[in-house]
Amino acid sequence: MQNKLTIGEMAKLRGITVDTLRHYDKIGLLKPYYIDSDTGYRYYSISQYEVLGTIRELRRIGFSLEEIKDFLTNRTVKKSVQFLQQSMDKVQEKIKELQAIHTIMMNRLSHIEKFLDSYKDSDIVVKHFEEREYIQLAKPVKWRDTEEAYFGYLKLENRIGGMIPVLASNKFGDVIPKEYFDQIRHSSEVSDSFGELESQIFLLVQDEVSEQPTHKIEKGSFLCAYHGGLTHEKRVAQLKKLLDYCDAHGYVITGDAVRIMQVDVSLTDQHEEAYYEIQLPIQVIAGQK
Repeated sequence: MQNKLTIGEMAKLRGITVDTLRHYDKIGLLKPYYIDSDTGYRYYSISQYEVLGTIRELRRIGFSLEEIKDFLTNRTVKKSVQFLQQSMDKVQEKIKELQAIHTIMMNRLSHIEKFLDSYKDSDIVVKHFEEREYIQLAKPVKWRDTEEAYFGYLKLENRIGGMIPVLASNKFGDVIPKEYFDQIRHSSEVSDSFGELESQIFLLVQDEVSEQPTHKIEKGSFLCAYHGGLTHEKRVAQLKKLLDYCDAHGYVITGDAVRIMQVDVSLTDQHEEAYYEIQLPIQVIAGQK
């Protein structure tokens, strides 16, 4: 055999691993052109270079090894044309998927920029939100149990098929019951007892189709402030600040507060840069700011 290539040489030429070629041989996808009966060494023909290239490109498009093996067996022009049509369909699917990811990431970036910009003039602001739907866990989570909260968010995400991209998601949150407000309002310092308080964690689903029972956050005005860090002490301190602000400015609190993660830990190694926004529903009277 002239111009035979060792398995290592063929792998290097096509930028793949030797193990990949051995696997292709094992499953009958691409067998060596020649195997030395004395040494057992595998050798490939330069003519197999293009076949290997076809396999690699079809894998990139999304075809399984079994589909590629079927295509490479007894090829005809008609069969190749049909396979190329299937290839185009897969390419179009990938284009749609990438366009969806692009849209999601653009929305995430836009949200982070708007969120940070909304506090450029004040650390407490009034925002208006439309009605929002969410799903929640049946069991509440203690404020001090950060790991359990993240585990709960994962379970909620899995309930709707795990289709929500985790990166920079502003859909995770928890409800802070109004019954806690007096305890927080009249506390002089953040004690360990606050860590025993519980919240119902949730996942906003207004952009997704959910077969799970949903709850609603009614539309309206919310007094908002954010805090960096994941500890319950940060939550208590910022909520107390909001409650004191309400008392000082005569705002009427109309329901439970919600706390929504706006910049999550997928974007930073610094926990102080992981921002939650506390949103306190209020009745705004004409003339108030």
